[in-house]
Amino acid sequence: MTHKARLRWARVLGLLVLIGGSAIWILHWNSEEHSVYEAVIREAFSGDGVSYYVILDMTQPAGRFGVSNFHSEKLGLPLSARASYTAKNLFRFHVPPKMGLPHPFTMVGQEELDKVYRPGQTDSLNAVELRALLRKSWGVITLSRVGFDPGGKHAVVYAQLIYCGLCEEGTYLYLSKETGAWHIVGRAGTWIS
Repeated sequence: MTHKARLRWARVLGLLVLIGGSAIWILHWNSEEHSVYEAVIREAFSGDGVSYYVILDMTQPAGRFGVSNFHSEKLGLPLSARASYTAKNLFRFHVPPKMGLPHPFTMVGQEELDKVYRPGQTDSLNAVELRALLRKSWGVITLSRVGFDPGGKHAVVYAQLIYCGLCEEGTYLYLSKETGAWHIVGRAGTWIS
């Protein structure tokens, strides 16, 4: 084998290792993601009249890719957190139901929500129960995967709240880990209806 062929194979192998390592990094759920989710729900979606949380069991809806320049600048996002967020949100993931929240919560699937919100909705027992739970909350919370800076002290997450199918909002939240706990330090809304 010639020197050029060995060099080519070394580059291919290096690229495969890089891709494999990146895939593991993207797919790995870090316990800090759950801590960020807890802070987001506690600080952004709790308040008077909330005694229950309804959380979509999948990460953010398809079609939201990366953080725009406008929102990155508004939040003061470091490039590393933005890159981490973009990489982790290439695909949708199931959200593991491992959260310590101040109120009980239910993880729901999109099919269950469709029975409540879509035209021709059914009055099945599950749909009636879900409507009752929604009245105890502010609506359905949808979360993205969390992007972190390399030091693990800053995070960005996209969250949206859908109440009645017509009343909705989406926002990027920038969090900082202070004295061992995550707190929201910046918000950049993307839409509201």
